[in-house]
Amino acid sequence: MARPRRFTDDQVLDAARDLLADPATTRPAIAAISAAAGIHTGSIYVRFPSREELLARLWLRSIQRFHTGLLEALRGPDPLLTAAIYLTRYCRENPTEARAMKMFRRDELLEVGPAELRAEIATVNDRMNEALRAAVVAEFGDADEHHMAIAAAAVKAIPYGLVREYIAAAAPIPAWIDEVAATATGAVVRRLS
Repeated sequence: MARPRRFTDDQVLDAARDLLADPATTRPAIAAISAAAGIHTGSIYVRFPSREELLARLWLRSIQRFHTGLLEALRGPDPLLTAAIYLTRYCRENPTEARAMKMFRRDELLEVGPAELRAEIATVNDRMNEALRAAVVAEFGDADEHHMAIAAAAVKAIPYGLVREYIAAAAPIPAWIDEVAATATGAVVRRLS
């Protein structure tokens, strides 16, 4: 009979994520994760065959958690504006999750990430992209390349550009960022509606 597990994968991933509160830490080491979680290093390696897999799983989990609220925003009223504000608020309220999402670029993980995760990495943005396309159709009546580029600027580039440096520095994101994101995104959407 197998021994019962004393810890969950999420406990290990949470410990790795929490280490990202230190601005000097960009990709935590297994020894640091082990110490933070209070779990023997060997036990971590039983669950996660490599540091790269552990961090890739943390990145995926962080993206998926972020997408949960983003999908709701994109399906609600005034979806592009709501999604832009959601991004800034989420990053403020979940700073270590935001830093975990910055550990890798999707394209990088598709090339060098663990082979067993590549299919999940490849499709991690699919539902979000579908919801964004539907929001663009609702907002502009058409989801052609031009309107999708506008939506990407409004929902991704503008708000992320405002919070990127705070995330990188593990610094608190000021509340005024929400208003600036809303103003800029609103201006883009109104001008092109």
